[in-house]
Amino acid sequence: MVYVGIDLHRKRSQIAVLDHEGKQLLSRRIVNERETFLKLLHGLGDDARVALEATYGWEWLADLLQEAGYELHLAHPLRTKAIAAARVKTDAVDARTLAHLLRADLLPEAYIAPRELRDLRDLLRHRVASPASAQP
Repeated sequence: MVYVGIDLHRKRSQIAVLDHEGKQLLSRRIVNERETFLKLLHGLGDDARVALEATYGWEWLADLLQEAGYELHLAHPLRTKAIAAARVKTDAVDARTLAHLLRADLLPEAYIAPRELRDLRDLLRHRVASPASAQP
């Protein structure tokens, strides 16, 4: 079993991989492309568990990982105090912390809504924010 922590950003992300004892096997910054993620994770085996923080734009990666069959855990950003309170704040440290919290079964998780529900929520947000929906 390996534990993967992903610190997701718009263009690039930091990946940390730990074994079952907590030893770091990999720390790498990669470009946010579907093929790059799948190629890197494919080499880790079928028993990889992945932790991803629920930051802006997380949905595409969550969908990709779930479709590929990975066990995904979405970290609740407000409850992941180990990252927010860290004295040393780098992407590599954040990714490793996510992997450690997952390995120790201490990751505060957020609900991953199904794609259909997320689409409905987006539609509702758009309609509420649209000027045409404003009442005089």
